Amino acid sequence: MKRDEFLKALDRLSIWRSHGQRAPHKPLLLLLALGRVAQGGRDRLARYEDIEKPLKKLLKRFGPPRKALHPEFPFGRLRNDGEGRLWEIPQDHLLSTTSQGDLHRSALIEREAMGGFTEPLYELLLTDPRLVHEATQMLLDGHFPRSLHDDIHAATGIPYRVAEASCSYSSNVFGRDPAFRDQVLREYERRCAVCGFDIRIQDELLGLEAAHIKWHAAGGPDIVPNGLALCVIHHKALDRGALGLESDDQGFKVLISSEVHGQSDAVEWLRDFHDRPLRPPQSSGAEPGPEFVKWHTREVFREPAWRPRPAAARDRAGC
Repeated sequence: MKRDEFLKALDRLSIWRSHGQRAPHKPLLLLLALGRVAQGGRDRLARYEDIEKPLKKLLKRFGPPRKALHPEFPFGRLRNDGEGRLWEIPQDHLLSTTSQGDLHRSALIEREAMGGFTEPLYELLLTDPRLVHEATQMLLDGHFPRSLHDDIHAATGIPYRVAEASCSYSSNVFGRDPAFRDQVLREYERRCAVCGFDIRIQDELLGLEAAHIKWHAAGGPDIVPNGLALCVIHHKALDRGALGLESDDQGFKVLISSEVHGQSDAVEWLRDFHDRPLRPPQSSGAEPGPEFVKWHTREVFREPAWRPRPAAARDRAGC
């Protein structure tokens, strides 16, 4: 497989799509495999049992909130991408399948099945470090918001931006509207829609960003109803599912996930915004679009929302 063919195969990954639901299983498995290459090659193939735990962890952190996680699905389904030249499982002829054609998890473990990049692709990646980074950036830009890229780099073991200067791949191919940021910040009077943060250094805003409610990587448009002006903390919280939105009679209010924990005062600071009204935009019609909020609630927000204990219960607990 040539480098251009590999990048084209990544761009054409067969991803399950239904009503805007996220399915980042294949991209996360590929990023995990690219991390193995970036860390010095390691072995070309890895046992499914050794991949299952780290992939499940990635799905839990960066995938949509789901009750059940199935890392065995991408492990087997990747064989069908790139005309079979992307991923292989040498023992696949010995493995039983479900009625839908997926490999049984139990069979993968019992047979100690191994999977990984095909040998020609693996050799290409080992000899072309720039390609590892181009592929990484394509997968990140295609499936995740930029606020999560650093975290995914760290979680998959891929050194961040090491080869950026020589990387020919550009995320501009995904067609971001350069006017989106200015339009969103102007509507929200250049203040965080959650906390009002508006610090400047000289004449420039410091740490205020235009966030997509429905991720651009998930098909969210660059329009103001799909945007919020947020400080870097609340932007990251929105994209990680720690912060969500809910409509009420006055517009929208902020929700904080019950999965938010910590020992510092910062946790209480974040929880203090729970149930507070979201700062509205200046123009009528620029409010968050209900369809985008609904997508975020289903595909990103970590439910259930946090609920403070009644004062009497806190007193009994000595709080």
